[in-house]
Amino acid sequence: MDFNLPPEAAEMQAATRAMVDDMLKLEAQYQETGVVPAEVENSLREMGFYGMSIPEEYGGTPVDHITSVAVQLELARLPPQFWPYVRSTLGPGVHIIVDHGSDAIKRKWLPELASGRSINCIAITEPHAGSDAARMITTAVRDGDYYVLNGLKTFISNANHANSITVLASTDRSAGKRGISAFLLDTTTPGFSIVRRMKTMGWMDDSLCEIAFTDCRIPAENLLGEEGRGLSYAMAGMNEGRLNVGCQALGSAQIALDVTIEHVKTRKTFGTLLGEHQVIQHAIADMAMDLHAARMVLFEAVWRSQRGEDARMKASMVKVFCTEAACRIADKALQIHGGSGYVFGTIVERVYRDLRVLRIYEGASEIHRNMIARHLLA
Repeated sequence: MDFNLPPEAAEMQAATRAMVDDMLKLEAQYQETGVVPAEVENSLREMGFYGMSIPEEYGGTPVDHITSVAVQLELARLPPQFWPYVRSTLGPGVHIIVDHGSDAIKRKWLPELASGRSINCIAITEPHAGSDAARMITTAVRDGDYYVLNGLKTFISNANHANSITVLASTDRSAGKRGISAFLLDTTTPGFSIVRRMKTMGWMDDSLCEIAFTDCRIPAENLLGEEGRGLSYAMAGMNEGRLNVGCQALGSAQIALDVTIEHVKTRKTFGTLLGEHQVIQHAIADMAMDLHAARMVLFEAVWRSQRGEDARMKASMVKVFCTEAACRIADKALQIHGGSGYVFGTIVERVYRDLRVLRIYEGASEIHRNMIARHLLA
């Protein structure tokens, strides 16, 4: 890292880096078997990563946003399959529970989430309502002491492992986006089902799902906050989510750069080390400059967010710039490695494959460019 972090953040970052270095020794085993070694999950729980966004009174180990970013930049050097549930606790689904759940909801769910014993995911996207979430057609109709939930959600990460789902649904179709509310669904609720698991080119293992709600009866007390404000709650949490995606991109880019530097120091072509060729030196320099510039964009946005400033435009800049810079770095890393970088199971191959989705989820690059332009032209 090229920043003077506060002492507590620097200490936690160093501890995370040491843990990640140990866990990286298990990557080859994972790539061969497709099974994440048990010691990975044990280490994540022991380090308290699940509780970073959860108040201490509910068993969390809360950290400020700068510390969270410093930790995520280290965790993101790991295969993303090693820490998907930590990412979910840092996302908008859990933030909505923390910020808008009743005390009873918090006491029931947050200690389990903070310990890693329970998993939450968020369900917003629908087959015909992705970036335009206001078009969602999933409904929640009040029926006495319950809401009856019906609809279909798609591209829902970790749904098949989740114990609870933060669901956005329309409680007033005539009000559009102002008629969308947020609910907490226990996945043991009758009528909830996994329709299918969606195989992807990278990032997820078997955990991207299409899910359905068929007359799911949710207790009225599981409404999170007020009716009609669910989308605004989710959007507030997504600013931080977009910064988290920036961390995921740059952590992956960092390890791609690291292994590429080691490669060019040892690999010879035509009797000369790769690193002695000027064209390779220029590529390495470009990778390092991209990474450094992206970190500056990320940390400025985090700093402004932590100060309580409106960081929406900055978060969109992070989402676009960091993910696109990381993809450029991964592309150069694979090109420098040549055929060996294209072989399944190598670090540069998995980084190249896994990074691509980051330009799509949490808002595609094109959507964020629209948001940045609207802010500037307002």
